[in-house]
Amino acid sequence: MNDDGVRTIRAGFGRLAVAAAVITTLDDGQAHGCTGMAWAEHATPPLLLTTLRVGGRTRELVGAVRRFGVNVLSEEQEPYVAKFAARSPEPGARFSGVPFSSGPVYGIPVLDGCVAAFECEVRDIYPFGGHDIVVGRVAWAFAAAARWPVIHYDGHLRGLREADG
Repeated sequence: MNDDGVRTIRAGFGRLAVAAAVITTLDDGQAHGCTGMAWAEHATPPLLLTTLRVGGRTRELVGAVRRFGVNVLSEEQEPYVAKFAARSPEPGARFSGVPFSSGPVYGIPVLDGCVAAFECEVRDIYPFGGHDIVVGRVAWAFAAAARWPVIHYDGHLRGLREADG
């Protein structure tokens, strides 16, 4: 494929709008998380998937713990995208100043103020380039009625409300 074809593909990928999320799990009982995205399947049982970087600490922990959370970020939580994407020198450092509680089913960290949050049990893991697709069975969910998500679109973070107006 030539350079123009690659640029066109990347431009097309940029048009795939997706809600920004923080994927959470536990590291020996301590909160751990990273920036991510998720997709839902309205199956029975309900399924949610995310991708985690191969060799990343979150991927390692999710594989070991077999549980993860997905926290769909609200517009007010946009700074969390960078905070949870940054390298962290010590376990739990990304959660400094971030209010959260333990999920009711598995105790996975659930960020306060999210648009939606889920606790999942790992069902399957599939290789996907430099990431792994992690499919989880949803064990618990929360949905806020009056919050708007922050989305990643065309290389930028945007409030979904902006797209509506």
